[in-house]
Amino acid sequence: MRMSTVQIFNQGVNNLLDRQADVTKTQEQLASGKRIMDASEDPAGTARVMGITSDLARIDTFQRNTDNLQGQLAMEEGSLQSIINDLQRVRELTLQANNATMSAADRRSIGAQISGILDSLVDRANTQDSSGEYIFAGFQAGSQPFARTATGVTYSGDDGERFLKVANSMQIQSRDSGSAVFMSATAGNGSFDYRGAVGNTGNAVVTATSAASNYVPETYTLAFIQANATDPVTYTVTNASGQVATGNYAEGAAITFANGEIRLEGTPVHGDNFTITSAPKQDLFTTVKDLTDSLSGAAETTAGNARVHNEASRGLVNLDNAIEHLLTVQSDVGSRMRRAELQSETNEVFNLQLEETLSKLQD
Repeated sequence: MRMSTVQIFNQGVNNLLDRQADVTKTQEQLASGKRIMDASEDPAGTARVMGITSDLARIDTFQRNTDNLQGQLAMEEGSLQSIINDLQRVRELTLQANNATMSAADRRSIGAQISGILDSLVDRANTQDSSGEYIFAGFQAGSQPFARTATGVTYSGDDGERFLKVANSMQIQSRDSGSAVFMSATAGNGSFDYRGAVGNTGNAVVTATSAASNYVPETYTLAFIQANATDPVTYTVTNASGQVATGNYAEGAAITFANGEIRLEGTPVHGDNFTITSAPKQDLFTTVKDLTDSLSGAAETTAGNARVHNEASRGLVNLDNAIEHLLTVQSDVGSRMRRAELQSETNEVFNLQLEETLSKLQD
């Protein structure tokens, strides 16, 4: 077959254009560092590249969540430790005030110190993160959750618990609500708590309480009766339905009622009474506020000393309960921090594997 001069010329031009296109493609590959410049060149390879790129973007999001999570949990752990330190200081001051050698003036001074610590506790419970959100407010993070009032401390947050996704099938709690942290400590022995009446004039002080597993949770009144000075002191325990226990009072002996018991030292007088409440939860602010009120009103009388000793004794129990509760929360926060750290390491390894595979496909 004979070719014309024009055909030979056109064929040469086309070959030059093809080679120029090849050079241009090679230059683009060199500039981008990628083998596949167009999906049509390698449809299967392009699909795998897109899938791996999507996985890398998702892992990057998980890693940002993990970093944010670790920062939030570290802030919460630090706040909890400061609060525990404050409560331990309150405990030390309460033990000091409970010493029989302390004067009423000394106790009032200690009460003022504890009141200052209560302000500090409220401030720490209102801790904000770098974005201005309150970390213990639940889902109401834009509003201050705790406020001190004349009667105590109020909580205006909710029970919301935030989570962050750190892997395809893993979420880790990033915050605890204020109600779970500060408002849910055990009160008394876990079954009941007690409080002496303000008008008590004897020197009886509660030294121990306990309750069996079948304790009947109601509100009871332990009242002491002595009609004449020559009569023995007797007691009655009543609830809304009437009398549930009665007997002669003996110092240090157990007064049993509804499968629970309470022991006292000292001598109650006619009309003295204690209210026994079956409320197994108490916020730590109320515990500290009760101590403040009791010590601030200390008086140099037998009844005044007994009132301080009673409030200090129950306050120490409730402080220990609150500290134990906070330590449990703090331990859980530490566990979540460790889980986040381990997942971050797993994400980094997976990310490296994907990048190596992506490099083999497209570089």
